[in-house]
Amino acid sequence: MNEKVRKECVSAMFELYPRARKLMYKSFDRLDDDLTRTQQIILLSLAIRDNLSMSQLASKICTSNEQATRAVTQLVDKGLVNRTQNKTNRRVVNITLTQKARDHIEAAKKAALAESFSNSQLISDEEMQAINNSVHTILEIIKKLDSNDIIY
Repeated sequence: MNEKVRKECVSAMFELYPRARKLMYKSFDRLDDDLTRTQQIILLSLAIRDNLSMSQLASKICTSNEQATRAVTQLVDKGLVNRTQNKTNRRVVNITLTQKARDHIEAAKKAALAESFSNSQLISDEEMQAINNSVHTILEIIKKLDSNDIIY
């Protein structure tokens, strides 16, 4: 592949990342839920795969086991995740979402949807369809790139 195209792709992803984070976090912020960004990322990661060991979770969100454990403990206290010992290896702790967490994520998605409709005069239906198609294409390609590091 052309080196120029690779550089342009990386530059675009570096620009996309903070913008996408901002849009996502705005949705959680509208809920006034008092969750840290790390806790939000944990919930979103578990929404993709609802049974991760603590070490898988830490790896998936690119943090230390200690920081993930602190965040998970707070989420357990809020009734958003469950912590259980793995049946085959008692040293492994598995993390799963509660129904309260699933409802919370759905509320965040609704907030994001409401936010996108508030700006609907800026984006046509055709542009929204193009965004949808592009995001799904990007997601599939990134999953291929990440397949060695992250389990989906």
